[in-house]
Order: sequence, then C-alpha cells, then structure tokens
Amino acid sequence: MANSFALLSSIIGIPFLGMLFVLASKETQTGKSNNCINVSIFTILTNLIMLWRVFMVIDEKSPKLQLYEKFNWVSAPDINLVFAVDNTSLLIILALHLAILMGIIFSRSVLERPKALMTFTLMFLGLSTGLFVAADIFSFFIFFEAILLPLFMLIGMYGGSKRRERHSRFFIYNLIGSFVLFSAILLIYKYYGNLVLTASSKILWDKNYGWYIWGALLFGLISRIPIWPFHYWISSIVSNIKNPLVFIASSVLPLSGIYGIVRFWSDNIPVEVSAHFIWLNVIGIVTMLFISLIGFINKDSQYKIFSFVTIYYIMYLIGIFSQNETILNYIGYALFGFLIIFGAYSVISGYIQHQEELHETNAVGFLCRAKRLSIIYSFLTFAAIGFPVSAMFTNNFLIISELLSEQIHLGMIMLFANIMVSITLLSELFRLKTDTKECILTKSEDISLGHFIFMLFIVFMLLMSFIKPLWFVINE
Repeated sequence: MANSFALLSSIIGIPFLGMLFVLASKETQTGKSNNCINVSIFTILTNLIMLWRVFMVIDEKSPKLQLYEKFNWVSAPDINLVFAVDNTSLLIILALHLAILMGIIFSRSVLERPKALMTFTLMFLGLSTGLFVAADIFSFFIFFEAILLPLFMLIGMYGGSKRRERHSRFFIYNLIGSFVLFSAILLIYKYYGNLVLTASSKILWDKNYGWYIWGALLFGLISRIPIWPFHYWISSIVSNIKNPLVFIASSVLPLSGIYGIVRFWSDNIPVEVSAHFIWLNVIGIVTMLFISLIGFINKDSQYKIFSFVTIYYIMYLIGIFSQNETILNYIGYALFGFLIIFGAYSVISGYIQHQEELHETNAVGFLCRAKRLSIIYSFLTFAAIGFPVSAMFTNNFLIISELLSEQIHLGMIMLFANIMVSITLLSELFRLKTDTKECILTKSEDISLGHFIFMLFIVFMLLMSFIKPLWFVINE
C-alpha cells in the first residue's frame, strides 16, 4: 500500500519539530522550564493522534508492510531511504510514546536540566520511530546507530557515579557491534542491493558467505541485548540511572536488537548458523537464571526492575529462535503490553524512590497510606508477573509452553527464572504494603488526582489489549 500523505515521515519528523521548539524555549533563573516540558507533552500527544490515523488507514489483518515511502538518498551507489509499517512496528511505536509520556508527566516536578533532557528525549523518540518504520537494510542501520547519540548524552547527564567508565563501555561495545553489523549489510548490498527487510526470507544464501552474513547480523543485534557476555555493560549503565525517564529510554536500547532480529528473520538461515541456536538458548537461559537470582537478593529496587526487563527481553529472544510462526506473528502484541507495563512500573517506582530521598526515610508501609498509589502499583505488579491483564500474557504463555514441549529442561529453567522475578516484584509490593509506624510518609505524598486518572487510563489500555489489542481501530 502506497502512502500518499507521508504519514510515516510525519511521525518521525514531529518529535524533531518539537525538539526545535524546546530549544527555542526559555528557562527561568532556577533552571526550571515548564515551557519545554509542556511542549514535549504536546508533541507526544500530537504524534499519538498521528499514530491513531496511521492505524486507521492500514489493513490491520495483513501481516505485510504497508504505507511505503521512498526517498532518494545517494545515486551512486543507489541507496534510498524506505519506510513502511505493520501492526508490530506500530504497536511498539505507540507503546514507546506512552512510556516516554509517562516518564515526562511523572518527572516534571523533579527534572534536573529539563531543557537538555527534553531535547535529547524527543531526539531519541524521533530516531526510535525511524528505526521501527525503517523497511530496508540501510534505513534500518542508519536509525539503529543514530539512537545511540541521544542515549549517549542522556547517560552522560544522568548516568550516576562513574559515568566516564560507563561511557567507555557504552562506546566500545556498540562500536564493535556496529562494525560487525555494517560488514554484514555491505555484503547483502553487494549481492542483492538495498533489500527491503522482509525480502531476506526469500534469499538462498551461498555457503561461502551466508554463514558470515547471518553470524554477523545476529552478533551485531544481540550485542544490544542483556545476554551474556553483553549483559554486564548494559546492567552497569541502566541499573544506576535514577531518573525514570532516562531509565525508560536506556532500557529500550535492547528492544532495537530484538526488533532487528524479528525483521531480518529468515527461514533460509544456513545450517552452519542455525545449528548453534541451541547454544544461544542455553546461554540465554543461564543469563535469565543468573539475573533473576541477582535481582532477588539485590535490595536496590532499580535493579529489581532491570532484572524484570532483562528476563523478558531474553525470553522474547529465545521465542524468536524457537522458529515458531505464531510467536513471530504476535510478538508485537506482547512487546506492546510489556513496554507499557515496564514504563508505568518504572515511573511509579521512581516516584516512590523520590519520596524516600526527599524525606530521607524508608517507604516501608507507604502504600498503606497512599491509596491511589497502592491501587496502581498493585495492578502493575500483577501485570508484570504475568497475570492475564494485558497482551503480554498470551505471548509469554506461548513462548514458555513451546519451549517446554520442545526442550523440557531449558523450559523448566526459564519458568524458574520467571517465578524468581515474580517473587522479587511481589516481595517489593509486600514491603511497601507492610504497615509500620516508622514510616513518616503520609497520604499527602500520594500521587495527585490528575496522575491517578492518567494511570487509570493506562490500566484501561492494558486491560483492553488483553481482550483485543487493536480495540481502538475503527475500520473505514
């Protein structure tokens, strides 16, 4: 389906337009600037309306990419920028916008250097949108690498202590992964041209170079996923970020690797490569077990959230390697629910941590006094541990059941890791609901009525996504 209204270019460009208005806004003498925050919120809301319009014009029942846009970039060699979408990419973009919006709304009163933060956040949002609508190998690679720039700046501003050391890891690991991925893309271009991503499934790779292309593609994409040996550099960065908005943006980085594998996936992967999938599954399962145990014994609530995010990212990766067509078709719906749950859980946990730091106290029993916060936090905890309240539940069930049926031992370990993460999140909920007289936090520190209504809307979206993920689509 052609796109005569350049809708995809618009949803990429709107965050950059908002970024320009943020740069033009003025800060007060105290460094606080409500103007740039309001502009950012308005920008995201505008793009949400545009995304809703995109959903209206596509055929949501078709698994093919739609609304193609093509822009000439370089004539010699012939390289173009190609954009297109399907349900998977649109659902991820929608969930990412909602997660970033939650981060801004819940952090607006405590933001440090808001102008710079909003600038790089909107840049990250625009580039991430470009990544998820990229339809050819070069467009994908450009946005895949470009999102590192705003993340590099955000981590530099909010990376906590030892930021220089973490910056070095961030640069080295991504440089290696980028070089390997680019070499694979150059080989694809040499033999097949600037391919549309979905066309990779039709290529019969030659034995002389097919194993390297697929090995390099998988290495470059997996290098961003917190699986051994890449888990350490990601965990050292993400788990030390205290700003919920930056934490959300940084935790989305592994999603680019997961999405890339889904887009490049082919039934014609050489046997020399596919034969090693069992080892990738073993490494993934062991990493899940290790991270779940660390999250269980770690007292830092930020690391507990990181362990939850890591477990599910690796589970989706193993689900892709299972080569189950059902999982590949519906993984976008699972990621939609996962991103919204993760984003909401992060901002609520960040709010509680801020109250602890502000009052220099422990939040044990806080939810006994903060009724609004208690309702939202409890629901998000149950959604995160796998209760059937969002689209994430169905796909998670498929992945675990598929692995249990094929490889019972690996499936049991995966199930155990999920149970450990669930216990970790439930123990945190129990801690916050254990009433104690020592807690000086009162109902005056509860979330505002406006925040509560907004979070109820998020809860409503999660519930509707379980019933019918595309409930908001009205067929024209």
